Amino acid sequence: MDANNLKYFIAVARCGSINRAAKAMYISQPQLSHIIKNIEYETGLTLFRRSRQGVLLTAEGKKFLEHCSVIEQEMDNLRHFVNRASQSADRRLFVSMTRFSHTSECFQTVCRSHQDDPSFNCKLNETSFIGVIDDVASCISDIGVLHFSSENQGILTQSFSEKKLNFQLLASFRPQICLSENHPLIAAGHRDGISIEMLKDYGFIRYVDQYDDFLYRIHSDNGVMNLNESAKIIYLTDRQGQMRLLSSTDFFTIGISAFNNQDALYGVISVPIQNCSERLRFGYIFRQDTTLTHMEEEFICALKERYAALKEQDPSC
Repeated sequence: MDANNLKYFIAVARCGSINRAAKAMYISQPQLSHIIKNIEYETGLTLFRRSRQGVLLTAEGKKFLEHCSVIEQEMDNLRHFVNRASQSADRRLFVSMTRFSHTSECFQTVCRSHQDDPSFNCKLNETSFIGVIDDVASCISDIGVLHFSSENQGILTQSFSEKKLNFQLLASFRPQICLSENHPLIAAGHRDGISIEMLKDYGFIRYVDQYDDFLYRIHSDNGVMNLNESAKIIYLTDRQGQMRLLSSTDFFTIGISAFNNQDALYGVISVPIQNCSERLRFGYIFRQDTTLTHMEEEFICALKERYAALKEQDPSC
């Protein structure tokens, strides 16, 4: 069970409504319903009774909530402890990010440049969109790097303001298909572009915990295609496993421009989506009361340079 999802269960229990809880947590109602169903499936418990008025905790749900509340309090205590312990570190780099190799490579670049320093403290947490926001707001990380679709900008701006977070836009891109260079569609001559409809018979790879990932709902001239409703879905937790599976199968996933040596290392290429109207925005957040360290400022500079270069290489920008 993903402990990060317990906060969604707590929100639904306290609100008495999935719809109200979804608004409070800045997540869509279908995504929140999916998370609750997964928790009930994994635990084998019926936690809520559904009604027209909302949801009510079952007897099992009430006991489950008691345990979750203890875990929530202990997690808060742990965050405060970690935050106090790290305040004295003048050479630290604490980052949370949605899973993208370009961001990870920026983190690696900064770490390499300081490998001969006598001391430093670095941490990288790859998590969901909501996880990134929570990590930064609760002082687990100082910087969060994330992506979202244009249609979600309004509600996210409100969320950042309420949580006292500053947001800086890096760039926006049209999403691309990531698949093996030996994929049948590439062999059929579609290296310059693939329509999302062509992929309906192929397996779709996605990260297991990113219910809020806007990459999985693609807007095109033919409407919106929700890849979470695909007939064949492969759930993974790590980028390395994703790349290896893409390179050896006919499966696909969604990303943006290829990262450094993607083709050479894995035999995986990135191909534009035909007639795609979706735009993915990338940016970073930090707390309004945060004084960033030298390493964190260096990381932000690396982010700006990397995403500016990607924007220049991408003809769709």
